Amino acid sequence: MARILYGLCGEGLGHASRSRILIHYLKQKGHEVFIVAGGKAYHYLSREFEQIEQIESPRFEYKGNQVRLFYSCLNMLYTTIAKTPTSFRRVRAIIRDFKPDILITDSEPISHVAARLHQIKRVSIDNPQALLHRTYTVPLEEFVPWLTLLIALKVFMYGADKYLIYDFSDKTSKNKTVMFFKPLIQEGIRKNHPTTKDHIFVYQTSQSMAFLCDILKHFDETFIVYGFNKTHTDGNIIYKSFNDDEFYTDIATCKAVITNGGFTVISEALYLKKPICSLPIRHQFEQVLNGQCIEQLGFGEYHLTVDEQILRTFFANLERYQHNLQGYNPGKQDEILKHIEQEIECLL
Repeated sequence: MARILYGLCGEGLGHASRSRILIHYLKQKGHEVFIVAGGKAYHYLSREFEQIEQIESPRFEYKGNQVRLFYSCLNMLYTTIAKTPTSFRRVRAIIRDFKPDILITDSEPISHVAARLHQIKRVSIDNPQALLHRTYTVPLEEFVPWLTLLIALKVFMYGADKYLIYDFSDKTSKNKTVMFFKPLIQEGIRKNHPTTKDHIFVYQTSQSMAFLCDILKHFDETFIVYGFNKTHTDGNIIYKSFNDDEFYTDIATCKAVITNGGFTVISEALYLKKPICSLPIRHQFEQVLNGQCIEQLGFGEYHLTVDEQILRTFFANLERYQHNLQGYNPGKQDEILKHIEQEIECLL
C-alpha cells in the first residue's frame, strides 16, 4: 500500500468535495493519506481527517459576479512573497517525516513543487487541465483571464508524471500521460433517484446575482434558490439556506438547473440528467469553459449575461436538452475510482 501526500486547492469547495470521495476510497483500500490544504478545503476536510495540515492557498477577489483580476493577481503575488515560503517549508518537513511514495495534487502548486524537488512521483488530478486539451472559443472580454489561467496551468503543474482530468465529455488523448475521467459525484446525489417535478433549481454564490431573482418573478414557474444564505418565500421564489439532504432532493427532482459555471453543481446536474443554464462568473475562465462544454454537448446553454428573453429561450428548449441528456453516460463511480487507483499504482 502507498503513502500518499495529497495537495488540495482551497478556492471554493468543489475541489474539496470531490477529493473527499477519492481520499475516503484510497484509505478504505489501505493507502495512508496525508492532506495539505488551504482555504475552505482545509476547514471542510479537517472535520473528517486527522492527517491534515493547513497551508496557504491563493484565492480570487470578487466584485459582483466577476473576478477582480488585477486585485486577484496582487493578492496572489503578496501570498507568494509573504506566505508561500512558510507553507513550502512546512510541506517539505511533512515530506521528510511522512516519506510519501507519491503526491496527488488537485490544483495545489506548493506541494507539487516540493514533491518535484524531492523527486517524488506526481499525479495531477483536476478539471482545469481540460483547458489544454478541449476545443473552445475565447470571448474577447475573457482573453486576459484565459491567458492567465493557461500560464498558471503550464507553470504550476508542469512536469507531473500523470495528468488525470475530470471531464464531462468522452474525450481521449494520444498523450500517454493524460487520461480523462467522468466526475466523482457525492453519495447524497447518487442516492437520489431523479424525477421531474414542477420546480426549477437555482444555485448562485454571488450576492450581485440577486437581480436574477427579479427576472425569475416574471415567469409562471416555481424556483428553489440556494446560495443567498436566507430562508423565506417571495412569490414564486423559495429561498433556502444550504442543507445537504434538501439540496440533494431539490436538485434531483427539478426540471432544470440554473447555476454558475462551477464544475461540481454542473457535474451533479448532468449525473441527474437535468438541463442546464450556466451563467459563469465573469473573468473566471474555468467556469466559461465548463459552460461552453455543456452547450457543445447539447445539454443546455451558457451566457455571460442574462435577461428575461435568454431564460425564456432556455425554458422553450428544455425538451430538446432533456432528450440529449438521455445519451449522457456519467460512468460508474466504483469503476472510476478503481481506475484512478490503478493509474496511481502504476507509478509506484
